[in-house]
Amino acid sequence: MAKYGAKDYSMTFGGTNMTAHIQSVNGFDVESIMEDSKSLGDTWAESLATGDMQASDREFEGMYDDAAGGPSAVFLAALPTGPATAASAVVETWGGTKTSSYNAFCVKFSRQVTKNNITRYKATVRPTGAVTEA
Repeated sequence: MAKYGAKDYSMTFGGTNMTAHIQSVNGFDVESIMEDSKSLGDTWAESLATGDMQASDREFEGMYDDAAGGPSAVFLAALPTGPATAASAVVETWGGTKTSSYNAFCVKFSRQVTKNNITRYKATVRPTGAVTEA
């Protein structure tokens, strides 16, 4: 079984390779939506799958760069302005050839300034629709 590290990860957002601008990524969670199905008088919690699935928000962080193709140009420009805003295609590659592909909206973009440090950014990306694992 192959093992992979950060050097084996890559990510494109809206067709732009953002890998060089990312220094950390939160966990990628895909979950089945459950409903509480515990009856009155039952002691133990019970759940029932609704048949719906969702993926958690993704948080990409790194050093801020306002150049063309940098985080500001790509993520900040992708903040939705209304219901007609199209989602961006995202492809994350984990190691060799394992990919997670989905459409997403950048829902938050922030810059963090700290004394004696380089300005950093954080982009929160929310998957919408199905996640395709290949």
